[in-house]
Amino acid sequence: MNKKVYFKFLVLLLPLLLLWGCSSGQKDNSSTMPASYREALQNAKGKTVTYYGFGGNDAQNRWVDEVVTPMMKKKGITVKRVPMDIDTIINKLTTEKEANKQTGNMDVLWINGENFYNAKKLSLLDTIKPSLIPNMKYMSKNDQDTKTDMGTKIENQEIPYGNAQFVLIGNKEMFNGDYPTSAKKLLAWAKENPGKLTYVAPPDFTGSAFVRNIIYETVGFDKLDKAPATKEGIYKVIKPALDYLNELKPYLWQKGQNYPKTTAQMDKMFADGQIAMDFSYNQMYVATQKQAGLFDDKAETFLFDNGMIGNYSYLAIPKTAPNKSAAVVLINTMLSPEAQTKRLDAKYGATVSPYSSAKMPQNMKQKLDDSVETNNTVPANELAKKRLPEVSGKKIPIIEQLWKEHVLNDK
Repeated sequence: MNKKVYFKFLVLLLPLLLLWGCSSGQKDNSSTMPASYREALQNAKGKTVTYYGFGGNDAQNRWVDEVVTPMMKKKGITVKRVPMDIDTIINKLTTEKEANKQTGNMDVLWINGENFYNAKKLSLLDTIKPSLIPNMKYMSKNDQDTKTDMGTKIENQEIPYGNAQFVLIGNKEMFNGDYPTSAKKLLAWAKENPGKLTYVAPPDFTGSAFVRNIIYETVGFDKLDKAPATKEGIYKVIKPALDYLNELKPYLWQKGQNYPKTTAQMDKMFADGQIAMDFSYNQMYVATQKQAGLFDDKAETFLFDNGMIGNYSYLAIPKTAPNKSAAVVLINTMLSPEAQTKRLDAKYGATVSPYSSAKMPQNMKQKLDDSVETNNTVPANELAKKRLPEVSGKKIPIIEQLWKEHVLNDK
């Protein structure tokens, strides 16, 4: 071929080669969901992923900073943690949608319950195929909380990454090791030991959970689950539980005329021996409080025989996430056995993983078993057997209002 003609041919061919190169993998497709986890890893290298979570949880933030971020750095990805209240997050995403914004600033969100219900209803979240998150293999496909979040179908729009379950904490000496493992036994003990029990006033999160657990004990989850999400419908179902709480009321601390306003106040009352029982929505709460020096060996975790309410916290990827491949890698890393086992440390909040107890790695099981011996917590398999589902998030404010009207203000 003539050199002059050859040169002209190359000049004409060069733009086509560049175009082909972009279309065959060189294009930055950060804002689209990857086809596989392997592709996510390749696309995410050199990127920064933003994680938006509740800023008030110091232990959770420490885990992200000290455990997850270094793990991501080894994969060539930078983590930027942004503390923000979930209501503000949902408002920002809604504003982005209304402005028809294709990409925003948030890659991964910590979300659950009513906030997930609202985000899903507004179509703010992207779909995450389970195959994109290899560490989901440790979860049970039959676990209700992998399918619904407080009554809202998940449909691959969020991934479980933390397991919370309501537990009771008793003073071993005051109960003589014989804990009231039902609502009936609790009432009988209160009548024999007036002033030694109380609970935090709803709408405090844990106080509200205590009331719901009493409702489950009294009328059962199924009746509450099937009740219409109306004040009249729920009152009709939970009236026996409200009657129970009113019967318990005069035997509580200060004869039920006052309730602790915060869990911190109730923790201190328990630690000082003013009351015999505390509670938490963290199965390992005794471990964290012992680590902090507030509780001693007299504090022991126990459960109602019929079970205790549990739920999961979840991670989601907004539709406007600018780095979806990096978001997928972050979620999978947060769900890894290495990160989840570290999360059991008291300094990181002692949070139990959402893994199936049957699929849990041995070192994680061992850590939970060791806590049973050293911190008086409950074994993972017993917690799993006695785990009850959460009621729909739409019904919780109604229950709290009914408690206020028919228990708090009942004279």
